Amino acid sequence: MSARKTITGLGFCGMDYLCLVPHIPLDDKVEILQSAVQGGGPSVNAIATAARLGAATAFIGCVGNDQRGRDITAGLAAEGVNVSGMKIREDAESAAGFCWIEKQSGKRSIAWTRGTARPLSAEEIAPDLIKTSSLLHLDGHQTEAAIAAAKLARQHGVAVSIDAGTLVAGIEQLLELADIIIASEKFACRYTGQSDVETAAKKLFAVNCKFSAVTMGNKGSVGFDGHKLFKCPAFNVTTVDTTGAGDAFHGAFAYEYVQGGSWPECLRFASAVAALKCTRFGGRAGIPDLRTTEDFLKQHE
Repeated sequence: MSARKTITGLGFCGMDYLCLVPHIPLDDKVEILQSAVQGGGPSVNAIATAARLGAATAFIGCVGNDQRGRDITAGLAAEGVNVSGMKIREDAESAAGFCWIEKQSGKRSIAWTRGTARPLSAEEIAPDLIKTSSLLHLDGHQTEAAIAAAKLARQHGVAVSIDAGTLVAGIEQLLELADIIIASEKFACRYTGQSDVETAAKKLFAVNCKFSAVTMGNKGSVGFDGHKLFKCPAFNVTTVDTTGAGDAFHGAFAYEYVQGGSWPECLRFASAVAALKCTRFGGRAGIPDLRTTEDFLKQHE
């Protein structure tokens, strides 16, 4: 891998089947306006984002030995992501998500399956990839392997970030191992028992934590470094599709962090990338490159 600072992800990866519709039907039919098939998943889309921005990247996950699994791996490789840590399960079905996006609002509804591929074990975490990384990004999925990977990362001075979006068994242990905790508003409020996001951000700040934050979609984000609270408004853009915006935020935050950005700079940069993603259809197709993001930030100084 290159001398660039490497960001490695571990977690859920699947194939997304997206369709843009006039409205999301309930016990009804509607004609699809636009459709796309592309790789998806919280950590894997974050890694694809970091790769699109120019970072050296790797991903550790598992897929089935089916066409879907081959397409997932090929899609990552096409982004320049190191896929040597991917495990292929024989006679298994890869994960998938089926997403309906409402044209007028950009809001979406998702149904997903984890497939039948056996989860990663602690022995399958590709230790050399983790040890040589600058940052390990997790999404709470593949929890046994994620915990082992986070412990290994900390032993070797590798920063650990987590996209806290799903209340899975073992998430408490992962949060305790993370340097950077960024949670969705829904997760943060449910996990901490707080309705106020600023209080929730402070309560998420764990023993090993350097920074905790809560993302709130078009309401922006708020972060806490143990002493000071940082608020970052969302950028106002014409929304086409919000699918993957949170993933893009995490990938962009990780990218700016390993470049040496301050916490406010990381929040603002991540907000810009997430906003730009929302202007295009598709969770991965809409991810901007570095030049597009920098031009956007200059225009909004």
